[in-house]
Amino acid sequence: MRGEVRIDPRTDVADRFRAGAVLECDDVGPLTVAGVRGEVAKPIVRFAGYDTREAAESLRRRFLRVARGESRRATAGAYLWADLLGARVETPEGTWLGIVRELVRAGENDVLVIADASGRERLLPMLESVVKVVDVAAGRIVAVPQEEAG
Repeated sequence: MRGEVRIDPRTDVADRFRAGAVLECDDVGPLTVAGVRGEVAKPIVRFAGYDTREAAESLRRRFLRVARGESRRATAGAYLWADLLGARVETPEGTWLGIVRELVRAGENDVLVIADASGRERLLPMLESVVKVVDVAAGRIVAVPQEEAG
């Protein structure tokens, strides 16, 4: 009603939508968070300069992003989904399983979508029992497929 939009967050950074934060909006440019209310899981955000329902409607179905530098700061000691795309996945014995093509959030867990040389896809949940090593610098993930995990 007042130019607010409900956000479907795809971040683990709790204060991503704090007042004053600047986010890039696809096909719009930078947006500054003027206010936020509601649940952390589904925040209702008001952006500076978007004070009417009609103005907020122009943001519908667009993606918000942060600069990679900001992502790095907020996830110190961790890795970003973008770091995993294109990584090769292999078993602890060195058997090649495929390349990370995509990541999806499925409930409480992230899931790696990997494709082998023939294009066949396999889903690997980001669980400690499945993903044993993530070496971002080497572009390598060591995993035990679920049918073998134990």
